[in-house]
Amino acid sequence: MSAPAGAPDAFLSRRAWAVALLAAVALTGLDALKPLVVDDPVYVAYARQIASHPLDPYGFEIFWYDAPEPAMRIGTVPAVLPYWLGAAIALCGEHPVAWKLSLLPFALALTSALAFLLDRFARPFATPLLFVLALGPAVLPGFNLMLDVPAVALGLQGFALFLRGGEGGGRTGATVASGLALALAMQTKYSAVVYAALVGAAALLSRRRRDGLLALALAAAVFVGWEALLVARYGQSHFLAGIERLQARDNLEWLSRADARTPGTSALYWILSLLTLLGGTAGAAGLLGAVGLGARRRSVTGAALAAAAAFAAIPFLPQPPAFQTDAFFAKFAAINPSVLLLLPLGLAVALVLLLAARRALRGDGAELARGRLLVAWLAIELAGFFLISPYPVVRRVIGLGIAAALLGAQLASRRAAEPDVRAGLRVATAFGLALAALYFGADLADARSRRALLEAVLERLPPESAGRRWYTGHWEAQYYLERAGLRPAIVSSSRLQPGDWLVLFEGVDRPQSWFPADHLRRVDQLVARSAWPWSTMPRYYGSPVPLRRQPPHQAVARLYQVTQEVEPQPRVSPAPRGGASARPSAGW
Repeated sequence: MSAPAGAPDAFLSRRAWAVALLAAVALTGLDALKPLVVDDPVYVAYARQIASHPLDPYGFEIFWYDAPEPAMRIGTVPAVLPYWLGAAIALCGEHPVAWKLSLLPFALALTSALAFLLDRFARPFATPLLFVLALGPAVLPGFNLMLDVPAVALGLQGFALFLRGGEGGGRTGATVASGLALALAMQTKYSAVVYAALVGAAALLSRRRRDGLLALALAAAVFVGWEALLVARYGQSHFLAGIERLQARDNLEWLSRADARTPGTSALYWILSLLTLLGGTAGAAGLLGAVGLGARRRSVTGAALAAAAAFAAIPFLPQPPAFQTDAFFAKFAAINPSVLLLLPLGLAVALVLLLAARRALRGDGAELARGRLLVAWLAIELAGFFLISPYPVVRRVIGLGIAAALLGAQLASRRAAEPDVRAGLRVATAFGLALAALYFGADLADARSRRALLEAVLERLPPESAGRRWYTGHWEAQYYLERAGLRPAIVSSSRLQPGDWLVLFEGVDRPQSWFPADHLRRVDQLVARSAWPWSTMPRYYGSPVPLRRQPPHQAVARLYQVTQEVEPQPRVSPAPRGGASARPSAGW
């Protein structure tokens, strides 16, 4: 695909680089304000191993779910980000803020790629939309120390470099760099294969088949070469180990949310989840699409105000369960009342995108070529969402939201001189930044309340108990408690002695341990509360409902002292039909 007339010869102009750097610094600096959350500790564990044994990245056991297991078996932690974080740990020590600041190059890779794409597809609006996309609700809250944003950043770089390679008579160096970036993206997170598919589509649409084969062959060679090294070192490919683990999991029904009594519920659940995620995070893209379709400023303003009212109403929804029901999808809405507001927004966004895609395929010349490529990008992202994602969650629609926003902005740029277009752009920008601030505020408040709870727990433990302190929990609780010297209480393995201390942390994941109540004495119970009316945790990170009303408490920590020798036992599942567990338990 060729650059538009008058495009600068450089990848980005100096001004565009300055704006991209400013956006990257904002993304990295805001992320550094937030404590570690959710899956951050698992990547820290891999990074520590690499910092100590750089040639043996998977040669250790990790305790993450029920019991320690070989790190290779997790199968979802490719090497790029752990190696980067391992270097940060080796250089900076145990300083999470420094680890997050070290991710600035990934943030700059994201913002510079976005700046390039906006310059090629929607030049009149490049600067404001760069901040809307880089700090959006699907990006900033989900940056953390996790894989998704770095993978998208490298994937978009690969795509941008490939487009750059087709400008000015072709640049083989940019095409080679594209292949390397794609390889790094896929070894950051395997789902980044969608960007390899995107480069393939761009090669076909622009008749650059030789360049496409070069970039994809190089990406495949690097990817397969690294996996071959792992096979030589460990006897197994990390990528294939991840596939085997997913196939072997016994909760695939939970992942697909299928109801055996109602055929077709799995597919319908995924479609509704996609709409809810679009409604929750892609409102700015929907407004841009409306502007591109020719909506008047009053209509765009009214749509933005209606969407803002829906988000403002979330804190006034009932606490779940909102009502009692046995119906499959009604139960989902009862547990997630935000669906009742986000789903209509998602339907509106999907309708606008469908109309925008049809409009983009009209015209001729360069505009039609750009429209075809953006529509192909949307189709590839949708296919990746349904075919690659193990479960629907915000981080699975980062690329989809970016493609949707670029599509709307590209249509709007065709009519950039019209007053309604400029006014609509300002409305979409203001809405996007306000929604980003809402999400980040909720995420930051939730994370800080959870860390404050863990700090309060540690203050309650007597100093002389060092070496005799245990915990059950997951996510950020695991990192902060283990850093303070607590050991995980592992089912049928750990042996707690009288006088030992035990922390049961609830509100992250269901504890896998069961303790007889008559072997423990409860000393205290502490709760994490956030004053922010909206909440992202934990559902932003593990469900298709990214935002909800703030619950009465974020998490609960129960502090016990052991009175009789005890080993943690497997948690007993509740009896069918809502019956109680067969044993009294100090856990859930």
